[in-house]
Amino acid sequence: MEPTKNENARRISVGLFFAILLAIGLGGYRDYNVSWDEPLQRDIGAATVKHVSGILGIDLLDGRFASLPPLEEFVDKDYGVAFEAPAVALEVLFKIRGAREAIFFRHILTFLVCLSGVYAVYRLASRRFADWRIGLLAALFLVLTPRLFAESFYNSKDAVFMAVFAIAMYTGISFLLRPGLSTAFLHALATALALDVRIMAVILPAATMSMLALRLINRELPGRKTVMAASVYLLSSGIFLVTIWPNLWSDPFGNFAQAFGNMSKFRWKNDVLYMGSFIPASEVPWHYIPTWISITTPVLYLLLFLIGSAAVLKGMLSNLAARRFRLWTSEAELQDVMFLGLFAAPVAAVIALNSTLYDGWRQLYFIYPAFLLLAVRGWVSLWGFRSPGNMNKALLLVITAATIFFTAAWMWKAHPLQNVYFNFFAGKDIKDRYEMDYWGLGNRKALEYILENDKSPVVNVRADSATPLKLSIYMLEPDKRVRIRETDEMTAPYYVLNNYRLFKEPLESKYGKEYDLFYELKVGGEAVLSVFKWKGTEGSGSPPLNPAKKTR
Repeated sequence: MEPTKNENARRISVGLFFAILLAIGLGGYRDYNVSWDEPLQRDIGAATVKHVSGILGIDLLDGRFASLPPLEEFVDKDYGVAFEAPAVALEVLFKIRGAREAIFFRHILTFLVCLSGVYAVYRLASRRFADWRIGLLAALFLVLTPRLFAESFYNSKDAVFMAVFAIAMYTGISFLLRPGLSTAFLHALATALALDVRIMAVILPAATMSMLALRLINRELPGRKTVMAASVYLLSSGIFLVTIWPNLWSDPFGNFAQAFGNMSKFRWKNDVLYMGSFIPASEVPWHYIPTWISITTPVLYLLLFLIGSAAVLKGMLSNLAARRFRLWTSEAELQDVMFLGLFAAPVAAVIALNSTLYDGWRQLYFIYPAFLLLAVRGWVSLWGFRSPGNMNKALLLVITAATIFFTAAWMWKAHPLQNVYFNFFAGKDIKDRYEMDYWGLGNRKALEYILENDKSPVVNVRADSATPLKLSIYMLEPDKRVRIRETDEMTAPYYVLNNYRLFKEPLESKYGKEYDLFYELKVGGEAVLSVFKWKGTEGSGSPPLNPAKKTR
């Protein structure tokens, strides 16, 4: 059978979209600096591989990471390793040498996993709206979310979890629509992988079983077959999870319970800058997550989300009023209810549990696919609204195209610091009210600027804020790296980096007398990082020492 013109258009358009996205990723992965957590995440994977090596009696690490303690003594053993352990294994397999190249290799792997998440969002939207063009729109909205685009290269916790969670959402909807052994096994595997990245994925089996129960109550599914499929799903999820998470091997239930308990009250004791005040991360107000989502997401997506969510809620209330215990009357409405639940339930959970939250809303990035699917639901609702001469469709297309163009242009100009994106709701002087470059991505650009403009054989630098300066030095090219020395002592031209992270002193009182502003890294008109140069000369004395801090 010959493919139709529409089918040819779909194949070409979808193939071209993802080919371009892949090319962008492969062309730009080395532009991103190392982030705070990457070395730690690499060690988590290595500790797990080392543990498995000991069990098998084989050196799977080729002599690397010998200084790491046993997994039983490793402080972060409760982290999932579905990405981290294979990443380390591949690093060894491909003989990647040196910290700098290892980080760049991780950037490729992280991007490829996140690319699979974009594809899952495309498939979710295509199935829900029965239109591949709407699927591409949802995928494009995800790609053109500046913060997530940047973090898809270096955030192997939250961005990878979002991608794997999107895949599990797709298998979950497939299972709900057609419960059977094959869909049960696939969803079980996806659920286990998501749990082994971040344990917050416990919401997946809870949502799956709740929706199946409602379908059984509504007599939408055959009882015996559905119960059998649900049992296979739960049992297989547990077996898959224990199999792929070595930390569970010794005590599956106890270690899982410990990891879950640590999730809600994570061991991070620092403050966060929120609305201009420093507050403990364990005491953030209930509106912390809604506010961060509102100020870091393109405004059109926010408006579409509100319209889409209102449409879904309206449909649910109408169905409840007309039919007892029925939240949907079609498979399309069932998917909408699932999306709304997967967005709202985690937000409600972290508020109810008073969870420790920091670095914006990155711990909840996994709700963003559901957010975008509801936003696309809003877009479709506006498209279907009837007006004289179809003016609404023309206006919607113009606004959508303008948002896509301006967001893409902003991302191009901000590259590779799209991670500090804020919309106009955030206002001005953002660094005084919200965390900005908490990952420390701007350090590399600052160091390169210093070296380009100071030809001294040795250049001393220090950081006055909580930022991974030492890690950033290792990301410089070897011939540049040897010229940089992190120190508090004056033996050569002296520079101070400040990205304002956990920095609680006024800049003027700190640097006004002894230092000049040497370099300021700005993104979108906002200062992300400042470099100050000591006014003294070599041999004329020492500048003020760096205050004790820098914990994470």
